[in-house]
Amino acid sequence: MKTMRTLFIVLFIFSFSFAQNKLLTMEDAILGSYKNLKIKNLAQLQWIGDSKAFCYVDSLNGQYGLIRVDAKRLQPEMVLTLDSLNSLMKKANGPTLKRFPYLTWLDGHTFRFMRKGVLYRGDLNTAQLKVVNRIPEKAANIEIHPKLDYVAYTIKNNLFVALKPGEQIQVTFNPDGVKSGDGYVHRQEFGIRKGIFWSPSGKQVAFYRDDQRMVTEYPLVDINTRPAKVRMIRYPFTGMTSEQVTVGIYHIQTGSITYLQTGEPKDHYKCSVTWSPDEKFIYLVELNRDQDHLWLNKYKPDNGQKLATLFEEKSDKWVEPEHGLLFVNHDPTRFVWFSKRDGFNDLFLFNTKGKLLRKLTRSDRDVTRFLGFDRKGKYAFYMAAADRALERQLFRVGLKSGKPVRLTSDKGMHRVAVQKDGAYFLDWFSNLQTPNRITLLNKQGKAVKTLLDAPNPLKDYKLGEIKLFSIKNKEGIELNTRMILPPDFDAHKKYPVIVYVYGGPHGQMIANSFLRGWPLWYQYMAECGYIIFTLDNRGTNNRGLAFEQAIYQHLGTKEVEDQMAGVNWLKKQPFVDSTRIGVHGWSYGGFMTISLMTRRPGVFKVAVAGGPVIDWRYYEVMYGERYMDTPQKNPQGYEEASLLNYVKNLKGKLLIIHGTVDPVVVWQNSLLYLRKAIDLQKQVDYFVYPGDEHNMRGKDRVHLYQKITDYFMENL
Repeated sequence: MKTMRTLFIVLFIFSFSFAQNKLLTMEDAILGSYKNLKIKNLAQLQWIGDSKAFCYVDSLNGQYGLIRVDAKRLQPEMVLTLDSLNSLMKKANGPTLKRFPYLTWLDGHTFRFMRKGVLYRGDLNTAQLKVVNRIPEKAANIEIHPKLDYVAYTIKNNLFVALKPGEQIQVTFNPDGVKSGDGYVHRQEFGIRKGIFWSPSGKQVAFYRDDQRMVTEYPLVDINTRPAKVRMIRYPFTGMTSEQVTVGIYHIQTGSITYLQTGEPKDHYKCSVTWSPDEKFIYLVELNRDQDHLWLNKYKPDNGQKLATLFEEKSDKWVEPEHGLLFVNHDPTRFVWFSKRDGFNDLFLFNTKGKLLRKLTRSDRDVTRFLGFDRKGKYAFYMAAADRALERQLFRVGLKSGKPVRLTSDKGMHRVAVQKDGAYFLDWFSNLQTPNRITLLNKQGKAVKTLLDAPNPLKDYKLGEIKLFSIKNKEGIELNTRMILPPDFDAHKKYPVIVYVYGGPHGQMIANSFLRGWPLWYQYMAECGYIIFTLDNRGTNNRGLAFEQAIYQHLGTKEVEDQMAGVNWLKKQPFVDSTRIGVHGWSYGGFMTISLMTRRPGVFKVAVAGGPVIDWRYYEVMYGERYMDTPQKNPQGYEEASLLNYVKNLKGKLLIIHGTVDPVVVWQNSLLYLRKAIDLQKQVDYFVYPGDEHNMRGKDRVHLYQKITDYFMENL
């Protein structure tokens, strides 16, 4: 028996050791989170309307379908199997569903979903499913009324409305260069994610009309034809003519369109379109081209006349509206407003005369998401950054008291859905050690039940240790950093380092969350013997306005200073080989990669820059001018930031990668860099992805990161 016991222990230790020694493949690192390394979740977990029950899609007692759970009783019950749904689909002459469609709940028992242009409405109580609307499959920018079964959508450049199956009303008849209802207005800056806005009653629908005929046409070359063809896009370069956007209102009963009388200049930005709950008014945030002066204006929908300016906001740098008015439930007289006027992203309670009723948050942390009000309109719920933005925590604030209360405590990243009464919360939680833990919380934020504690899909892999810490830049500001060490790290050895950088606005990289998605490539490179280091410099978000705006008019300067604080820290570590430091980044990170390589020549041995902005004169108006002003107003800043001026400093190995039809950072950027390098007799390695845009997807992305990996392996 003793011999058998000894043999079992030896086998167990061997098995455990073997299990911890699996290595990531490149496909694992890039696509694994969508395949074999996917983190378990509860599909479609959401509150059912305004009820105290939630649902998700999973298997229960051998059946697969929609599971309902009452938050009080906590007893899961299968309320609609996929087979039952398919039986209902058959009766409605619909196609067989291979997976459960995403449901939108209208109340505690009624739901909707769309499949191949057909809108279905189902009822759990009556076990019925019927077709309530139908639109063409080629429809885009689909916007369904929140309560009615009306659908607005676009086909090519025009807006259409369908009020019932078989009906298609064409609202606009635009010439080439004009779009109505498209969500890409102002290139999706200012929080714009859609271009169609139903009124509460469904009697009217507002929409963006985007006239780009005055914007410069830019050529993208399609090589998939013989000969190749040129596809023209409208691309407004900084300092050049911008688009002209207006807001139209289609009146369904009369078939007429009214446009808001926003006046001159026509290139002002139109943001945050919001209907009042009583539909008497429509509110529009207007921002000047310089992006330093904002007006919140009130319009009359029936004639487009401006009635009042509720208030204005100004800045000596920029104002960036990203949210509309958040009316307190159905009260048309009070709304919550996001603003950074006091140095942090705060919430303010206003009335519709423009009077500030009270400030709801304390200007000590940025609010990152608004979650809604309770049914009585007594409280507002929101997420905010905590612990130098490494965490997201849930808060509740009383609209009368203005006193916020923190409801979550576990250190890490919380994502929360609020039950309408504010009595319960669904909390998705992650940190470095926790892939995904879903918990039902009560109104005090205390755990009622753990609904899922997802296993770690990487538990059998040999991974490097991840460390989060901060360092100070030369001004004494703490900067968040992450360092991933190679597996079997030996502090007495010296290791090469790859600095992964983004560094741009809205680009926080460091958080106390589980590593997933393509960043598993960091762990792949750690397996290959590299230390991976990342730092969030000034200019990134969720650390307050001063931290964010430090880069104004001088992109690349403060960011490089902060990144070098990280590099200087690395050089002091006995386990770092200071002669073998590389850097890699994409988009703004590509700009930063080349900035670091050439504005601090000799520090980095190898660099790989993807989709890089080379000169901000060749980037688009909305983003570029917010941070740099125009080239006419800030010529010195543009010269200082232009990487063409530092090609002469290039030392070491540089690989630039670009998609040939990139509509975000146009290909011309890196081609100009190559031309300058040739003129100066500087050697640059270059690789393009024909037909790819700003990012590579699927197998192209696996190929991309194999290319990047090989370059570091060969040269660093």
